[in-house]
Amino acid sequence: MDTPDQADNHHRNNRAEAQSVFRELQNTLPFRLLLRGFLGATKYMPVWLLRLSGRLVVPVFISFNFRNYRAIRRNLARIRPGLKKLASLRMAYGVFRDYAFYLIDLFYLSHDSRRLDEYEFRITGMENLEQALSSGRGIVLLAAHLGNWELGSLKLCLKDKKIHVVFAPDSSSLLESQRRFLRSADGVQEVPLRDGGFSSLKLLRVLQEGGVVALQGDRLTFDRGITVMFFGQEALFPKGPVKLALVSDSIVLPVFIPITGYKSYEIIVEAPVYMETGEGVTDDVKTNLQKIITIWETYIGRYPTQWFTFMPFWEDDKKELARK
Repeated sequence: MDTPDQADNHHRNNRAEAQSVFRELQNTLPFRLLLRGFLGATKYMPVWLLRLSGRLVVPVFISFNFRNYRAIRRNLARIRPGLKKLASLRMAYGVFRDYAFYLIDLFYLSHDSRRLDEYEFRITGMENLEQALSSGRGIVLLAAHLGNWELGSLKLCLKDKKIHVVFAPDSSSLLESQRRFLRSADGVQEVPLRDGGFSSLKLLRVLQEGGVVALQGDRLTFDRGITVMFFGQEALFPKGPVKLALVSDSIVLPVFIPITGYKSYEIIVEAPVYMETGEGVTDDVKTNLQKIITIWETYIGRYPTQWFTFMPFWEDDKKELARK
């Protein structure tokens, strides 16, 4: 799971990434010291003061990441057609602001597990998870980089099943160590995503045994992807999660964890998506993925400033950027 300042190292097939200056600087001593200073601040400062500080710092951050800011505006134009320029500027600022809030909560919570009691979580659709569990089949909890996805496995821990959380290790070791806290709850098993397919074999076995796997489906990590319609235009999504569900005869549950206020989140478990088969492997993947992406459109459209994608996402936009 990636930061806006590090267009993912694994997106080798995405030549049109809007790379950030901070990706180049993140392993330098000044940047590491700055990050450690931020970590120290989240240990002692209240969240309201951290949020206020974040709002003030965001414009400076944008000035160093203007390519990402421009890419976000392109994405917002796809999500909200006809968006006026001033509204687009404000909403693009909102993406960086909400990402700052996500990082503040991530770092703040990582210091002491008891701090989680200060937060309010409303779970919607728990009956959908219970329905899927009662089937005895494997379950794929499929999330996007929306809101604070790290909290999902922490709050949805099951009594008799481990949730196997799939993640791409962050290239910043400090950020990865803080995220690790939110994946360290009882009943959670970490599965780092590596090149070579060994992770997929492990996940397949878990699902075939009726287990639960949680992963994200909007980043091309070791996956060439497949194009589906997304807000009326072709976009590339990884095919791995759907192929995994098809091969293991598992149920997909789309999950969303938006920020709903100050120290407040909602965990939304959508209705089960059952995999359809019979048209051929590629067609099956595309058909089933399109069903899931249609659901995602609803929530990304509802929370556009919380979909943390900092590069052009649609194919036409990628090609245009590549020509520049």
